[in-house]
Amino acid sequence: MRNRIAALGVVLAVSTVAAGGAAVVLALTTPADSAPQAAAAGAMTDAATAAYPTAQDHCYIEGMIPHHEQALELSGLVLEATGVRDRTRALAEFIVADQAAEIDTMRAWQTAWHGATPAAGSAGGHQGHGSVQAVAGTIATGCDEHAHTSMKGMATAEQLAALDAADGAAADRMFLELMIAHHEGALEMAESAVREGSNAFVRTSGKHVLVEQEREIAAMTALLAEVP
Repeated sequence: MRNRIAALGVVLAVSTVAAGGAAVVLALTTPADSAPQAAAAGAMTDAATAAYPTAQDHCYIEGMIPHHEQALELSGLVLEATGVRDRTRALAEFIVADQAAEIDTMRAWQTAWHGATPAAGSAGGHQGHGSVQAVAGTIATGCDEHAHTSMKGMATAEQLAALDAADGAAADRMFLELMIAHHEGALEMAESAVREGSNAFVRTSGKHVLVEQEREIAAMTALLAEVP
């Protein structure tokens, strides 16, 4: 059985770092009429109209990061396998590059918003859940349970172990089947983010997932039909 640490090493070797820092991400996510410095200055906006990210925005990001991380793990395992077709390997390498960059960008978004929020204004417990936006100057928290129960299409530990042990056509087929299901789960999460999210970055991220992963599902479905 291959070592999963080695597989993760392959992921790191082919991953790309997202361009731009937290300041760029913050600029992309901040509407012109509600800059974070307004909150830092003590402005308190009505919860119904606050432009700070909602609980849905935060929980989408908190759920999508580990979801993407498993895509990197699945890709790393198939890249470690022997006898996998070149086109499947190329697809796995692309998934690593694209989703590693998305993870970096999503983490930068989190860092930017936390850095722009006064410590005294941080929300505690499960504040921000539901459809009500968080008050300006707060960060919605308590997403762990919500995020993990919302992650669709995640492979089980047993499925990961089976892929880890597989080679050749078996590894090729198993990776494609698991990744198609994984992508379909991400589409559900992204659709919810686009429909219910209010933050510009979150909605843009969700739209990217919808477009890119639909395309990848079509490519993987075609590859799966050709597995010997």
